[in-house]
Amino acid sequence: MGRMMSERALRDYAYKVLKSEYGEREEKGVIIPAKYTDAQLAEFAKAMPQWQLEQMYTMIYGSEMVE
Repeated sequence: MGRMMSERALRDYAYKVLKSEYGEREEKGVIIPAKYTDAQLAEFAKAMPQWQLEQMYTMIYGSEMVE
């Protein structure tokens, strides 16, 4: 099994996932307001433990590890 992405890359990834889920977005031409600010989402991603970051990545990409 390859090694996991760097912690920074995982945190950036987690932030993007959180932002797509909880940040402002558009659905069918309608703007859905953000539930959390970008700063709040960034803080949340920063505070996530390493295992949780890896688990989030693995849930999306399966067992494929990035070299």
